[in-house]
Amino acid sequence: MRLLFAGLASLAGIYLLILLLVFIFQRQFLYFPDQSVPPASYLDQMGVESVVIRSGADGDLRSLWHEPKAPDSPVILFLHGNAGSHFHRIPIYQALAGNGAAVLGVGYPGYGGNIGSASETELFQTAQENYDWLIQKGFKPDRIIIIGESLGSGVAARLASKNDAAGLIMVAAYSGMDDMAQRQFPFFPARWLVKDRYRTIDRIDSINMPLVWIHGTEDELIPFAMGQSFFDAAKNPKTAFPIKNAGHSDLWDKGIDKIIRDVASKLVTGVISKDTAS
Repeated sequence: MRLLFAGLASLAGIYLLILLLVFIFQRQFLYFPDQSVPPASYLDQMGVESVVIRSGADGDLRSLWHEPKAPDSPVILFLHGNAGSHFHRIPIYQALAGNGAAVLGVGYPGYGGNIGSASETELFQTAQENYDWLIQKGFKPDRIIIIGESLGSGVAARLASKNDAAGLIMVAAYSGMDDMAQRQFPFFPARWLVKDRYRTIDRIDSINMPLVWIHGTEDELIPFAMGQSFFDAAKNPKTAFPIKNAGHSDLWDKGIDKIIRDVASKLVTGVISKDTAS
């Protein structure tokens, strides 16, 4: 009996130790930044510019900017997922700019040579600073399209709940990072340990703009049903684009940039607007 109790105590100790380590290092399970920075010649070749969003004594926070081709073109503010950096999305920015749109590819703290480190608070602040940068450049909110991809959809939802824009496009959205953590770590009380919660579903009532949701039906990371729950709770007008046989990482290979370009044009021209809600 003593051996049994000793064994159970040992297992409990190991469980608590693992739990403690998961809690301490949880952001390393969430953020996977690449700090590399390509040469300026590459950016020139690709038609994008590195712009300073925030300047400080310790360094700069930079994003990537693609100029619009026409004064009434959509202006896309793009918040990317948790891995790589904004530099890795340059081909996406080029595709989205195919009809003349401007694109501001948001650079996160700790990603792509930027100062700082990623957290929910930092990403929220960074998104707001990028939005403010566009406003300061003279772009009207009714030309701005907020796009959030994967992790970035939680940041985009918060930004859309605090600001005006022509529309919000959510790519592979989730209900909350606490829900995702519980799904990834079902044997732990992960939901209650998450620091960066990104409770997207809780912001839905504060989002007063047209919503477009794009999700792969076979998404192996963020279940389609989780994105559906966010979409179902949203106000009209809203449009869903389920991408059949698509997973989490191949949506852009399936041509969703064409969907986004078409939707963005309709949003800024008023074909889709808050007034179209039923």
